Parts: sequence; C-alpha cells; structure tokens
Amino acid sequence: MGLISNFEYDIFISYAHVDNVALTAQQQGWIRSFYDHLKQMLDRRYGRMGMVKIWWDDKKLDGTKLFDESIKEGIEKSAIFIVLNSPGYRQSAYCQQELDLFHQKVQSDNIGLQVSDRSRIVHVLLNNIPYEEWPQPLQGTTGFSFHDGKEKEDFGDLLEADSKDFIERMRDLRDGMWELINDFQQEQEEAAVKPEVVSNAFTIYIGEVSDALRTSRKRVVAELEKKGFKVITGVPPPDEVEAHRQATQEAVQRSNLSVHLLDQYPGREIIGAPQFWYPQKQTEISLQSEKPQMIWVPSETDFSAVEEKEYQRFLENLETGEGISKAYEFIRGSKSLLAKQISDFADQIKLMEVEKPKQSDRLSVLLDTHLNDQTYAFDLGKALLENNIQPFINPQEDDPRKNIELLGNRIGQVRKMIFLYGKVSKEWVLERMSAALQLIITRNYPIEDFVIYMAPPHKENDDISINQKFLKINIVDNSEHQILDRAGIDKFLNVLNTRME
Repeated sequence: MGLISNFEYDIFISYAHVDNVALTAQQQGWIRSFYDHLKQMLDRRYGRMGMVKIWWDDKKLDGTKLFDESIKEGIEKSAIFIVLNSPGYRQSAYCQQELDLFHQKVQSDNIGLQVSDRSRIVHVLLNNIPYEEWPQPLQGTTGFSFHDGKEKEDFGDLLEADSKDFIERMRDLRDGMWELINDFQQEQEEAAVKPEVVSNAFTIYIGEVSDALRTSRKRVVAELEKKGFKVITGVPPPDEVEAHRQATQEAVQRSNLSVHLLDQYPGREIIGAPQFWYPQKQTEISLQSEKPQMIWVPSETDFSAVEEKEYQRFLENLETGEGISKAYEFIRGSKSLLAKQISDFADQIKLMEVEKPKQSDRLSVLLDTHLNDQTYAFDLGKALLENNIQPFINPQEDDPRKNIELLGNRIGQVRKMIFLYGKVSKEWVLERMSAALQLIITRNYPIEDFVIYMAPPHKENDDISINQKFLKINIVDNSEHQILDRAGIDKFLNVLNTRME
C-alpha cells in the first residue's frame, strides 16, 4: 500500500520504450535513470526507504501486443500518473491507451482530476513538444521540462542523466510530487472527519461537472456537509445511456434539491450518445422531475465562446428559460459564494415545506438584484419566507438589458417587483425598472407595484426618484445598516403588506 490511502501505488510512470533504449551496453536506459532518481529523491524527502510506491513497466512491448492486464491493473490502483511526453510517446497507441484509461478513471472516481489546484496527471516533457501537439488530457498543464531546448523551434534533446541540469529538474519534480502527495493526503483526512449526517437530513444532489469545476464542487460538498446537509455526488458513470438515466433519476428522487454546476466546458461525453455530456444530461433529467432545482454558472462565463454549438444552445436556453416548462433557479455567481447560495436556497425550500398549508394565500415577489448584491438578496429573501412571503431571486449582470426574456418569465410568476439598490449604480436600477415596466405593459402582467429597497452602502433619502403614472413605486431605505436588522425588515414588510389592501 502506498502513502495515499486506498491506492496500492502512489505514482504510475507512463513512457514510450523507445525512450529507454540505452546507447551502449554499459549504460542503462534514460527512463530507468529517471525512475531511480525520482524514487531515491522521494525516499530521502520522506526520510525512509520505500515510502512512496511507484509503478513502472520495464518490459519491451511493441504494437502487436495486446494491452497488458498487469499494466491496466497498475493504472487502476495508482493515485497519480506521470506522462513522459516525447515523439515516441505520441506515436505509441499503447501509451495513448494508458493515458486515456487513467483519464477516464479519474473522471468517475470521487476525487476527480484535480487535488487542490494540482492535476493528478503530471506532465514531463522529454523533448520540446509544441503545445498544440500535446494529448488532450495534458491540455492546461504546465509540465516539467527535461530537455535542453531554449527557443520555441528547438527540438530539445534529453538532458543527460546525472548532469547538473538533470539533477536540478529532478529536484523540481520531486518537490512537486511531494506537495501533490501531501495535498492528496490532506483531502483524504478532511473527508475522513466529515460530520455524521442523520438519515432525515436535507439531501442535496450535485450533478456531474467538467474538470474545471471539480475542485469547486469538492469544496462546496465539504462546506455543505459541515452545515449538516447530506450530499449525493458521483453519478455516474455508468457509460451505458439507460443505466445512466436510471441512476440519475434515483439520485434526484432521493434528494430534496438538485444542483447543477455548469461552465463553458461540456465535460465528459457519454459513450454511445454523441453530443451529449454527463453534466448536460443530468441537468435535463432533473428538469423532468418535480424536485426543486438550482442551475449555476460562473459569472464570467461567455456563452458565445463555447466551442460545442449544441452545448452552447443548451446553456443559452437554460438562462432564458426558452422551451423549459419547469421553474428553477438560474444563477450566475462567484465560486466563493457558491456554498452559501446553495444553502440559502435549501433553507428557502425547508421553510416552504413548513409553510405549505399557507401557500395558497402567500404573496409572491420578484427580488431583482445585481450579482454584487446577491448575498444581501438571499438574506432578505430568507426574511421574507419567514414572514410568509414567497421570494424569487433574480441575480443579473452588469448589462441591465441582458436576459430580458428570463426577466419576463419570472415577472409572470409574481405580484410585486422589488429592485435591490445596494452596491450597484442608480443607473443600473433605473434601467432594470424601465425594462421590467416595458414587459409588464406589452404582456399585461398583473404586477401590483414596484418597491425599491435601498441596501448598504449609505444613500441619501432623495438619492433616487421615479416619476411615472403606470405603477406606484415605494422606496424603502435600509442603507444605513450593514446587517439586515429587525426594524428594517418590519419597515419593508409593512410596505409590502400595505399595498396588498
């Protein structure tokens, strides 16, 4: 067993055998020297022989041999995968099969491709291979260079084993591997001390994500579990389409809330289902259920930059609500606030469950806010729920005229509109109100009135004024108080309830 729990080997070294051919009978192969130096340096770093378990294959395989079962087993039982990239590696179907097998394995295990901010696939360049020729799983990595190439056009020959440059690069690699193994162990220790979750805990299903969001998802899961939520992840794979559908449906049904984290990368493609990716398919399956659903994308995501056009249309439709009958929360937000957004939404759902008998009489409002003020908006929404008012929170971007169709769909579900005027500019609020008013007039939405809620930072009483005759507009100024206090809530509730008469 290796240093990293649940793995027999800490490191698997993947290389082309042509790179291990010795120039003379008296020399050993370069890969053999690489392995010996790495093992010895890690042993010295840990202060004990054999602490780090490294798998490498010294058999001479050619293209006529079937994929070796012992190699497959070594890959399955290894925590980290070192790729020794060279022209020989790129030409070897065998090497590509090793890399693909490990890449697929980490897509489906409960750890993912990244540990903290480090990839479990470690890229070592034996020659100066152009970036555009790197295998896809190596895209986005920086790599450790073991060649003497200086300029972009240089081929870069292997550094001689035992040379000064070779030893210096080996030290860099040793330090990188030591930090990666330590991060791996730390994550495992944190997972081992997760609080015990009671069987009746509020359950959140978080769907499959792209590689770029795996670290964020792990961090969010840990934060939610610390708050007492039960979290379901790890569905799927299976690769078979029907088995995947059933597994996802079962996970969604066991949950109280379904959460889907999406970005511009579609993630792993489902085998046998071209142009369908696990994150997308799980989102669509959840949209077919009656369970509450939150869909989140990073605030900076530019849908127009998405390369896969089918996935691009999917994201755009989610944001506008086009062709989707189910109500769901669509949020553009920052990763640092993600766990809070999910837990706040879960708290709203819990309150709604408690107050179900009263829901037929419940006032519904749309709380329209800028992304910069959405944390305050969630706190305000929670206060409304506790006072039998159903809020729908609509965080938006810098462009107040963007996503007007989504705004229209949400206006149709409520009786009042609240515009949160906090960190955002006055012009942004006025532009949002103008857009909403135009939708109400053209579509005949039954909105009773507008409310402008002035949140921190401080604003003067006459900071904003509206002169129009179509709807009455009330202004609630709570910008003096950084914390949402009882007096401010009561003042706000009084405005809302008075207008109902």
